[in-house]
Amino acid sequence: MQKNSNNNRKEGDKRRGGGGGPGGGGDDRRDRSRRSGNNRDHHGGTGNRSLGGGGGSSGAQGGLLLSGAPLREDQLMQELPKKKFTGRCRLFVGNLTNDVTESELKALFSGHGDISECYMSQKGYAFLRMDTRAHAESAKETIDGTTLRGRPVRVRFAVHGAALKVKELSASVSNEMLYHAFSAFGEVERAVHIVDEKGKPTGEGIVEFERKPSAQEALNQIRERVFLMTANSRPLIVEPLEQKDEDDGLAERMIPRSPALMKERDVGPRFPPSNSFEYVYGKKWKELFEMERKKRDELEAELTESRRRLELDMEVAYQDYQAQMLREDLQRRQQELDRLEEQRRLRNQNGNRGPTSFPGFPGALDRNGPPMQAGPGGPPVVPQALSGPPGNDPNVVQGVHKLLQMFKNEPSPNRPQQFVPQPHNAGFFSPPNRGPMPLMGGPGPYQIPHFQGGPPHDFPPPEKRMRR
Repeated sequence: MQKNSNNNRKEGDKRRGGGGGPGGGGDDRRDRSRRSGNNRDHHGGTGNRSLGGGGGSSGAQGGLLLSGAPLREDQLMQELPKKKFTGRCRLFVGNLTNDVTESELKALFSGHGDISECYMSQKGYAFLRMDTRAHAESAKETIDGTTLRGRPVRVRFAVHGAALKVKELSASVSNEMLYHAFSAFGEVERAVHIVDEKGKPTGEGIVEFERKPSAQEALNQIRERVFLMTANSRPLIVEPLEQKDEDDGLAERMIPRSPALMKERDVGPRFPPSNSFEYVYGKKWKELFEMERKKRDELEAELTESRRRLELDMEVAYQDYQAQMLREDLQRRQQELDRLEEQRRLRNQNGNRGPTSFPGFPGALDRNGPPMQAGPGGPPVVPQALSGPPGNDPNVVQGVHKLLQMFKNEPSPNRPQQFVPQPHNAGFFSPPNRGPMPLMGGPGPYQIPHFQGGPPHDFPPPEKRMRR
């Protein structure tokens, strides 16, 4: 049983290894891709890793970066990192024989710079990645057309599969702003806002990522959502970059020879004579071209007018939005003021209902309690709060005795005996010509006696009465 299991494991390892069949080079290709990726990480720099951007975690990092916070001035003024082994340094080598090896191809290109990637397809073409764009251009100019194993080698720049074209850029968006904004989706190799021959921005740009998943993530996110770069509410439009070779164009050696080609080239450049068949149909084609141009101009003018109207509507709507926000803010402030005013009114009402203290009298009397009244010839009625047991509070008892002595006009041990009030004023009622006077503004008809020799309703202190 153990021998059978070992044999099964060996057979499984052989099947996973691929052997020497057509797919046997898969592990080698994976190893080469891993080595090339490590080399890119080593040489490519990490200028924007702190800003976010691996392909696997672009969503979380993008959420931190794309929060609407403005970019710092010192961050924008820093020079962008110059990366090596980018997608713009990748060359396509064609018209190769099947027996050309990787070492031969590297030896052919190694004189122009460092090589990080070399992929042999075994179908007559290969891909190489040079360290810089200048070295790649030098190798292309030098090696293109040279003979290798009896065949002329064709060298062109490979298509950048992780490049995007950005439209509707504002004139205030620079290369640095574009670079830092798109770094939220992954490692950016190059970001350019295209300008015309006078340096005026065209509103279109190019963003080249290091890996295709990052470019696809940016493409999907911007297509599904609204992506803004500045305070302008015009969103960006992103689409895959259509690669065009404007340097080499269509060389004669690149055109395949065919009978149709030979037949079309039987006649060379010329101006056909008037009233000829070629002249008549040539004029018809020119009329069609002119009609297409006019319709294109009319459509462009209509689209421009639609853009202008939308911008005006957006400005008016934004002003209305700001006015609405101000109204809501004022309404919230008014509600807060009303709430504070209500709290202040309640505090004032509670303060008016509080206890009142008399100077020189220990304790407090309630204004809303029963009034203190005095009977004819009897002592005044003491409130219930002061008529408790004498042993509870000696200060209260002493204050009650003092109050009773003052109202009865009885001399206290500390008062001199020379002062004697008039008999007709010894009661607890005022003279007939004087009305009752309430105590401290209270509601009761409590009356204060009038003493001879002093102002009405005045209790002179004992010192003054002694001098009199």
